[in-house]
This record gives sequence, C-alpha cells and structure tokens, in this order.
Amino acid sequence: MTKRLLLLSIFTFGFLCCYALFLAGIYLAFNDNLPDIDAWSFQPKRITRVFSADGKHLKNFLEENREILTYEEIPEAMQEALVAIEDQRFYSHWGIDMRRIFGAALANLRSMDLTAQGASTITQQLARNLFSEVGDQRSSASLEAVLGSYARKVREQITAVQIERLYTKREILTMYLNTVFFGHNCFGLKAAARFYFDKDVDALTIDECALLAGLLPAPNIYSPFRNPDKARRRRNQVLAGMVQTKKLSTNTYRKLQNRPVIARRSQRAATYGLAPYFIEYVRQQLERQYGSGLYRDGVTVHTTLDSRLQEIAEKHFAIEIGRVHERVNQYLARQDSSEGLPDSAVVQAAFIAMDPRTGHILAMIGGRDFSESKFNRATQAKRQAGSSFKPFVYTAAIDNNRFTIDMLEDNAITIWEEGKLWDPENYDKKFRGPMTLREGFKQSRNLIAIKLADQIGPGLIRRYARNMGITTRINAVPSIGIGTSDVHLLDLVSAYCVFPNKGIYVEPMSVAHIVDKEGNTSFEKQTGRRREVLRPATAVIMTDMLRSAIDEQGGTGHSIRTFYRFKPDAAGKTGTTNDYRDAWFIGFTPHIVAGVWV
Repeated sequence: MTKRLLLLSIFTFGFLCCYALFLAGIYLAFNDNLPDIDAWSFQPKRITRVFSADGKHLKNFLEENREILTYEEIPEAMQEALVAIEDQRFYSHWGIDMRRIFGAALANLRSMDLTAQGASTITQQLARNLFSEVGDQRSSASLEAVLGSYARKVREQITAVQIERLYTKREILTMYLNTVFFGHNCFGLKAAARFYFDKDVDALTIDECALLAGLLPAPNIYSPFRNPDKARRRRNQVLAGMVQTKKLSTNTYRKLQNRPVIARRSQRAATYGLAPYFIEYVRQQLERQYGSGLYRDGVTVHTTLDSRLQEIAEKHFAIEIGRVHERVNQYLARQDSSEGLPDSAVVQAAFIAMDPRTGHILAMIGGRDFSESKFNRATQAKRQAGSSFKPFVYTAAIDNNRFTIDMLEDNAITIWEEGKLWDPENYDKKFRGPMTLREGFKQSRNLIAIKLADQIGPGLIRRYARNMGITTRINAVPSIGIGTSDVHLLDLVSAYCVFPNKGIYVEPMSVAHIVDKEGNTSFEKQTGRRREVLRPATAVIMTDMLRSAIDEQGGTGHSIRTFYRFKPDAAGKTGTTNDYRDAWFIGFTPHIVAGVWV
C-alpha cells in the first residue's frame, strides 16, 4: 500500500468516524424535535374537483396544484431520469449516500466553499418536503444559529434514515413524486405533466420525463416557458445521466438531445373555462361549509349545472350583449349631451336557468366578462324589479279571492307616498279606461297594478313576495305595485318557479352530491327544501295570466312568438324600470324557468 493511499484511507476513516460522532451528537440535540415517523401517515394536500351534472369537468379548487398518483402510474422513463440526475445510488443506500457526502466534502474543501456541492438523496429531499407538510419543527434558536444549514441537513438525514426503515423504495419514490415542486404552482408529477405538456403521465415521452426531472433543483431557472435554452441543456444533462446509468443507449441519446423543447401550457390552466360565475358561487358556498379543507381534502363535487345549456347560454349571451351595447351607443350618440359609451362601458347583464321541480340551478351567467369583474350580478346585484314584480301583486290578489275578470279603471290618480304626492304614469303615458285584471296584467298597465296594490294592501304583497323567495328589503308602499324595490335575479327566478310547480317553493341549489377522497358520498341532496306557499289553483291561474302576456296580441312578451318565433308552451313577464336602466324577462316552460337582467 503506497503512502498516499494509506493517508487517504486514514483520512477517510477519520472523516467517517467524526461524521458519525457528529451525527450522533446532533441526533441527541434534535431528537425531541424530529417528526415521529412511526406515527406519521402520508396525507398530501389534494385537489377538489368540480363537475357539472352531466359529468363535464368544470374546475379544480386547490391550495397546491397537486394530483396524487400511484407507483404503477409512474412511467419507467421518469423513474430512470429522476434517479440518473438526483440520486444514482438510490436503490442501494439506506437514506444517506456516504460516498456522495464524502465526495461533496472534498469538492467543497478544494473550492473553499462549504456549500458548493450538495449530497442530498431522494429520501433526504422527501424528508425536507415532509417537514413542510408536518410543520417544519425547529430546535432552539441558539443551536440553529450555530449549526446553520448543516443542522437542517443533518435533521433531514436522520429523518431520511427513519423513512427508509419504514417504507420501501417504491413507496419513497411515489411519495417524492407526489410532493416535489415542479414550478408554476405544480406539486407532483401529475400536475406537472398537465401543466407543461397538457397530457397525462402515461403519455410522457423519454425526453419529456428528462425535462421534468431536470426542473427539480431550480424550477424557475429551468422552466421551458421562461428559459427554453437552459431547459434544453438541463434536459440533455439528464439524458446523459441516463446513459451513464445504462438506462438509455448512446444512439437514443444522440437522437433525443437534438430534439427541440416543445412545452404546451395547459389551456385549462390559462382560462376561466365554462361557467366561471357559477363555479365561484359554488366555491363560496362550499368554503362556508368546509373552510380551508376545501382546498386540500380532495373531494369531488357534483353540481347541478347542465353544461350543454350553459354553453348555449354563454354563446348567445355574448352575441346579445354585444348587440345591446351597440344599440345603446347608437341611442346615446343621437343625444346632444352624450358622445356615446366607450368600449369599456359597463353595459352588464346576467342570466339564470332553474329546474322548478328540484330547485337545481342549470345555468348561470353573472356578467359580461369574469376576467374584468367577478361581481356576480345574478346572485349579488340588487336592482329595481320594475314590472317583473307585478306577478306578486296579482298573486296576492288572486289568492285572496279576487278574480281575473274583476274590473279596474286605467286612469290618472294621485297618491300620497312617504310624505309626497305622486302622480304615477303608464309606460306609454296613456290611459285606457276600464279593463279586467287579466288585461291589465297582460299589457302591464302600471296604474292597474298600483290601484290593485292599494286595495289589497302593500303589506300583504310584501308577505307573498317574501314567502315566494324574495330575500331583499321590500318597502310596503303603494309603488310596490310597479316594482320599486330592489331584488336579486336568483330570487326572482326561484320565485317564478312557484307557478309551474303548482304553488310549491323549492330553495335553489347548486350542489347535488359530494364524494370524499375515499369514494364515499359525504353529501347528497336530490332537491332543495320545499314548502307550499300558494294554493295550487292560484298558481294555475297565475300561469295562465303569464301565458297571456306571451301568447296574446298586446302582451308585453308577445314578441317572443312574433319576432323570435319561439313555439314551445311558455309563460313569462317582462320588466322595465321607469328610467330604463334595468330591463328584465322571466319566463318558463313546464320544466325550466329562466330569467335575464340587462
């Protein structure tokens, strides 16, 4: 044995002995603060998935963008690429790679930089990931200050040894690839495959696996979206490592190293997708129930939304709101005091469709653009109902022994309201003399509604509106007859559901059932809460009156038949405020009630 080899052997032996003593001392110092691996179980934060009633994936709710995979789902090329670049002796060490530690120590001494080269194994990196999962326990500040990063490293090494004692290499690799950070808020291989390549893990190619494995030390630096050249060089470094570990032939390496980096950012991550207002409405409801657990418990939420109806609604909504915006511009351009609305003007609208029998919300649009404004005008906005409130006046009257053939005079009146004299008018500023309640409703005559409200009492009307689902403040004054109170669109649509539902009010609902991460149903509800609020006969009479507004000449909604050529059996009511700032239509068939506000 040469003198040099003898000195090297003595140095190596001495280093290992000192390191072992150092490790033992640190273990004693940190023992009380290390995680209890025996009692610990792997519980990563999981994605909550949201689906429509017909099975379309709508959205993920998440704290960390993570999808859990099993060992069988991990591509062999990904396992080989990871081991080649991160830990070539992964399958032979016991959590700590002493050869690598020794080599890193020599390299750091030569460079006079104690942090120049690391020696962390995959198991140590997993231990580091799990520290953040279980609370990153720390020892006393004084000891931490003295030992610095080496104390953290030793804590990882001790935990890594404990992990290796309790888990197989397969389990360690699976946990690692479910917890490691790939950049761009992607935790775990599944999320990374979807984000960087818009594909499932089983479709990843060898070079794509190499790129993902190469991201791990510095995801921002090696991101193919931010630094494609660096990403390509790093990928080729991983491929070279696979050749070194004999997992890739030289010929294959030569072919793959010349491939360009082609990353395709997932379109699902770049857009709000279908029904963003509805999804946000569901999220707020679930957050009140589940709290922060909504973003990490991995439940599956099945909503009431009909994705096909929602797609149709969004398509035509975009077309029609554009037309309305153009007409408003043209109108204002003709006014002396206006130069027209700019492109960014707030010409807003909202839409809701419901199943009257179940209370299921089938479609919802809360505004013209969710990216511009997340305020949901279907559920949050309070707007004057105008004539769309008149059905509550007539419902209260019919349910209290008034008849559709009762006569009232459509003529001028003066009313004392809130300390002032008020001279209400019809929208056409004309009077048409005596007419039946049915005719006054069909033509939406303001003076007939106001007189009827005065006769039966505003308080009675308010009680009926409240029982039928209106939750906003309702002023019991004579002008209640023409809808001067503010309402939510959702309230108005759910209230109209009472008519085709023969007097039964069904509370609106957006979530049908929820399945936990184990596949067990934790919540299920077929219909919203039900209560009878009208006599069935009253609901039938009101449905007939609402049908007359659409079917008969002179009805305010008759253009649905003449202009839009809508043929199915339907009923409904228009509504416009006196200043024309709010326009409504609530209509229904036997199976769907829909409402729009502009």
